[in-house]
Amino acid sequence: MISVVLRFQIATRQLTDYHTAYLHLLQMLQRFPGRNTWYCAVNTPGQMPLRLQHTHAVLHRLRVRAELVGTRTFGVSLLNQETVERRPGLITIDYSPAFGYLTVAVHRPADVQPNPTQWIANILLAVLHSGLGTRYAVADVYDALNGRFQNYHDACASYPGRQCLGWMAYVRKAVSAAELPRAALILPAPGGSIVVSVDGAFNLADRKHVRTANTLELQMYELGLLPVV
Repeated sequence: MISVVLRFQIATRQLTDYHTAYLHLLQMLQRFPGRNTWYCAVNTPGQMPLRLQHTHAVLHRLRVRAELVGTRTFGVSLLNQETVERRPGLITIDYSPAFGYLTVAVHRPADVQPNPTQWIANILLAVLHSGLGTRYAVADVYDALNGRFQNYHDACASYPGRQCLGWMAYVRKAVSAAELPRAALILPAPGGSIVVSVDGAFNLADRKHVRTANTLELQMYELGLLPVV
């Protein structure tokens, strides 16, 4: 597994009170597992990432960022290291509430965590507990497959026009093991469940992993748990 990208469908909000949105973001990040130091990403070449605790400078950078993209609403890109070098364990976050968009990308999680399944699930839970109105979330695995860099949703999912399960996904329903007996884990989550297909690093080249996820997707479709993208 080269990386996993957690994609959240969240409630759309036009957040123009930057300070309140910033404080809410800090609260969410405090729930993330591990001891992370967060940085606000650059707007232009030549800048350096800013420590997120430098409130005044960060809010100024975010307002400039909004002007550059032609909006007034809050949006932010973050990373948990001071450089963009793709080291194992690098986490990048892109949050645009006006578009109902939040992604958390983790580079080579299996290289830094003995239990990557629980680590990624805990990141999911950190966002779910933050009250963003998540309707669906999926851990989409990226890896080298057939000589190309591909992701599960585009290369392996059962229903390309719908949300997928991949490694794991959050659904807004309390799902039981009896309903999805092939699931490796079903974890309770706010307003629903996290369904895990493989307990361990998901491998796109492992046909057993992909077949397990596909089988679960068929069952989830029958239960009405895979919304249209």
